[in-house]
Amino acid sequence: MIDRSYKDLLKMRRFPHTWCPGCGIGAVLKNVAMGLREMGWDYRNTVIVSGIGCSGRMGGYMNVDAVHTPHGRPLTAAEAIKTVRPDLNVVVLSGDGDLASIGGNHLLHTARRNPDITVFCNDNEIYGLTGGQAGPTTPKGTKTITSPRGEHYQPLRLNRILTTQAPYFYAKTTVYHLNHFKTCIHEALRYKGFSFVDIISDCIELNGRRLGFKTAHQMFKWFDQRFHIVEGVRDHLKDDELGIAMKEADTLPKVKVEVSEKPEVSLKDLKPFSLEELASFDGQDGKPIYIGYQGKVYDLSTSPLFQGEKRMRCHLGGKDLTQEIGIAPHGEELIFKFPIVGRLKE
Repeated sequence: MIDRSYKDLLKMRRFPHTWCPGCGIGAVLKNVAMGLREMGWDYRNTVIVSGIGCSGRMGGYMNVDAVHTPHGRPLTAAEAIKTVRPDLNVVVLSGDGDLASIGGNHLLHTARRNPDITVFCNDNEIYGLTGGQAGPTTPKGTKTITSPRGEHYQPLRLNRILTTQAPYFYAKTTVYHLNHFKTCIHEALRYKGFSFVDIISDCIELNGRRLGFKTAHQMFKWFDQRFHIVEGVRDHLKDDELGIAMKEADTLPKVKVEVSEKPEVSLKDLKPFSLEELASFDGQDGKPIYIGYQGKVYDLSTSPLFQGEKRMRCHLGGKDLTQEIGIAPHGEELIFKFPIVGRLKE
């Protein structure tokens, strides 16, 4: 008997949906719902976040709390929800145009921060909602209404971008490779951290027919020709590979820094300077530059602050700058680098 309990996670009263016949988004919605059901995720512990576009409508058909964000902002909303309510399971359902174009900057930095959210990207390689314009993942040479002679630019390859810095979980699959598709969903939902599933999908009406396909099935077979499944978990995936790329955080070797402690200098052993004597060491006529600070005299002759032809800061030389350095940012850090040559007379 077929288990249809996943329908509890769908608002069946809103069906039939608004997507075109043959659209791959329906397969994404159904299989994500099935994956959530198997995980025990429902309206009590899960929230769906979506963006703008045909794919962004998926959240409206889910029987859980859902947030519909402005264009390109589902990741920011999802990360905020997870930060405030870490007990919730947060899932993003959106498309390649929303996530990789206007939302591309958020994608980079959300992945870098590695929040525990799962993203399912319906990657149909086109802007479907607005008529079939070339999008960020449209293959080069594809004819669209904005590239009638063929898309001029190389596509944005999410598999390369999202696997540059560990930790990461990136899976690539298609709506045609059903068993592989389900495996990627389950593994992404189980992963603790930022997981991204790039689902190559079809938009038969506004992309496929312009490419010469008469039916969605013909477009599915094209996916089978373009891609092949690789077994096991890899560090990276090639452009024509379907699989899972995962890597834990890089552990950098700890560098032990040897700090040599300078012996404490006794004030009694230092040469005493009166303020009048200190004033003569102002850097003029080849003299060194001495500075008084907290009863000690420092030789700042090698400081880059006093170098150059004009030696503009030499007016500071030969003075007790205890008060000035005490209120200056990082003042002490600058002084303590230089040798002590004496002490101020009381």
